[in-house]
Amino acid sequence: MSGDLRRASRAALDLFRRAERVVITTHVQPDGDGLGSEVALAHWLRREGKTANILNPHPAPRRFRFLEKDIPAPGFDPEAAERLLGTADLLAVLDISVPARLGGLEPWVRNFTGDVVVVDHHLGPSGFEGVDCRDTSAAATAELLHELLAGWGAEIVPEMATALYAAIAYDTGGFRYSNTTARTHRVAADLIERGADVHEINRQVFESVSPTRARLLSRVFGEFHLEEEGRLAWIALSGDLMEEAGAEPEDVEGVVETLRSLEHVELAILFKELDRGATKVSFRSAGEVDVNRLAGRFGGGGHKNAAGALIKQPMGAVVEEVLAAARESLVQQVG
Repeated sequence: MSGDLRRASRAALDLFRRAERVVITTHVQPDGDGLGSEVALAHWLRREGKTANILNPHPAPRRFRFLEKDIPAPGFDPEAAERLLGTADLLAVLDISVPARLGGLEPWVRNFTGDVVVVDHHLGPSGFEGVDCRDTSAAATAELLHELLAGWGAEIVPEMATALYAAIAYDTGGFRYSNTTARTHRVAADLIERGADVHEINRQVFESVSPTRARLLSRVFGEFHLEEEGRLAWIALSGDLMEEAGAEPEDVEGVVETLRSLEHVELAILFKELDRGATKVSFRSAGEVDVNRLAGRFGGGGHKNAAGALIKQPMGAVVEEVLAAARESLVQQVG
């Protein structure tokens, strides 16, 4: 742990000890890392005698709802936001450091006057005023949170171990992605020893596919595009296609990773049309292309091999501009 992170950890622990009411949140369309980290932190805070509630911009996807058995992670509700944030001493923001990624919850968070603790593993400075616990070398926010909890002397009970393991397994693609390190495996082993239910995690997170998702995938893999001698793969999912398949945002999870796994593909891009004329773009790299830098050209960010951007333009106006930048990145890599 670096000196800066050690100081931030001590400051965060002091804030958690002083707080009585804590609200925990993560980014829009919460994923396994955000949700698992939230649930683990909420369990610890409640065991410490605190009132801890999760308040997210969107509800948990189906495959992560098994983590909510004791601690619900509901989606955005204006009344709940006003009630919970209006009485909280502390806001814990996990797996995100950009307020804009809080979606409809952002205005309430910006008006929050209490203390803020950020725990995140993404690149870039925090957009929140508060204590920033950040480690960009961590494979997942949950890996960092495990280190923080251990340093705080927390007892990691089986419910916490299951949530943290699920978060890390999700963000590493079942320990297959390049962000997986020896440290990641040491943390995973510790969580198994502490009671993580690995069988249930794998069944829920990796082995459960809804019929709706299967229908959507059949369309996706009949319509994807290959360019640059097979080095670039991309797919654009229109709102009409999503509606036709009866798909929810969570049904799209993993599509861009599957595109990246195609033989010879070095860069994969998923375009997803959103309401109000906006487009979500997901980037994945299997080579040396820095997709964090690529996403940054469109106001996004993330990691070198996995990043995203939310572009407030219709998909038709976005696709060619992003593809042009992607082709340029591949040319620069060759050069």
